[in-house]
Amino acid sequence: MIASSASYDADADVLYVELQRGLATRTVSVDDLRLIDYSADGAVIGVEFVGASGGVDLRDLPFRQTIEKAIGDSGLPIRILA
Repeated sequence: MIASSASYDADADVLYVELQRGLATRTVSVDDLRLIDYSADGAVIGVEFVGASGGVDLRDLPFRQTIEKAIGDSGLPIRILA
């Protein structure tokens, strides 16, 4: 896994946390606001948060601590809800 990174698109209000480089071949919705991208070999490569300005819910996500650290390290004003 690479050093994770977080990027935010203010126009779309979407936060993306990249966990490792790769091509997403499958995206699974956890719910309406959270999507997980998987590579062809089944590795989690990223997590997308829709409506991120209201905060992001990390409950039930793989690599929760890594995601939380990436958001914190990014300096983005995104609240962690759970």
